[in-house]
Amino acid sequence: MKPSFRQTAALLFLLLPTLSLAEETLPWYQVEILVLTQQDLYGDEKHRTDVELSYPQNWLTLEGSELRIPPAPLLESSEVTTELPDNISSDSLDASGPEGISKAEPSTDKAKSFVLLDKKDYELGPENYTLGRASGYRVLLHWAWRQPGLDIDNSPWVLLAGGEQYGEHHELEGSLRIVLNRYLHVQANLWHTRFGQLQPAMPVTETAIEPSDLVADDQQSTVDNAVSPTWPGLPGQPWRETVEAPQSGTNFPESINQADTPAWTFETPKFSINDLVTLNQSTRLQLGELTYLDHPNLGVLVLVNRYENSEENTP
Repeated sequence: MKPSFRQTAALLFLLLPTLSLAEETLPWYQVEILVLTQQDLYGDEKHRTDVELSYPQNWLTLEGSELRIPPAPLLESSEVTTELPDNISSDSLDASGPEGISKAEPSTDKAKSFVLLDKKDYELGPENYTLGRASGYRVLLHWAWRQPGLDIDNSPWVLLAGGEQYGEHHELEGSLRIVLNRYLHVQANLWHTRFGQLQPAMPVTETAIEPSDLVADDQQSTVDNAVSPTWPGLPGQPWRETVEAPQSGTNFPESINQADTPAWTFETPKFSINDLVTLNQSTRLQLGELTYLDHPNLGVLVLVNRYENSEENTP
C-alpha cells in the first residue's frame, strides 16, 4: 500500500527540524600555523615591486592576540570590531571580543572560536624549537586557535602580524583563513617587509608649505628612486582603523593650560622599505597532516585537526 500524499507531507514535516539541526551543526577544527623567514643564501633573488597589498573585507582578529590591544596614542578607544556574517550565529562562533582588554593573554576557554590558544595546546612546539635554532631560518609567528568549518562565503580572514615591530608595522603582516567546502583549504595572503632606516618625523603644523619646498622634495625623491626600487606603500591596518581617534576637542588635564599646548603633533615613526616579498597561496589540507606553503623567502606550516567541541556542537 502506497502512502498517501498527506502521509508523505506529514513525514517530511516531522523530518524538517532534524534536517535543520544537522545543517546548523558545524564541524570544529583546531588550526595551528607557524610562519618563518628563510635566508636567501645566494643573495640574488629579485623581488617584484609592482605588487598590490591589501586586507580583505571580512576579517577578524584573534581574541587574546596583541592586535586586539588599542595602539598607545589611542587609549580612548572602543572595542575592536570582529563581526562575522549575519547568517552565522553569534552563539556558535562568539567572534566578538570582550570590552576593556588591557593585555594579550591566550585563552584557556575551549568553548570559544577564534581565540588565541595557550602554548600548552600547541602541537608544533618541536618544529618551532628546531627552526629557531637552524641556520638561515627565523620564526616570525606561531599561533593556534579553534574555529568552526565555514564555506568560502562565510569564513573570515584572520589578520596576522609577527616578527619585529617598526613603528605601526611588523615584519610579517597579512591574513589567512581556513575554508571548508567539499574539502578543507587554507588561503594565505602574507607579506614580509625588510625595513631600513627611520625616516625623519614630519611635524604637522598650521604653517603653509612653500612651493619651493615641494620642488626640492621632488628632486630628492627622483635621485633616491634612481638608485633604489620604489616599493609599494604598506596598507593601513584595519584593526587600528576600527579604533576611534581622540577628537580635536579632547579635554586636557586641569594642570595643563590648553592654550599653551603646541599646535602640532608628530606622526607615528615610519621606516623606509629595503625589500618586500609576498606569499599568496591556496592549497588543500589533510586533517592531521602538516602542510607547507613553500616560498623562496617565506614558509608557512599549517596543521589542522578535528576538534570535538561538545559545548558548542551539542544542539
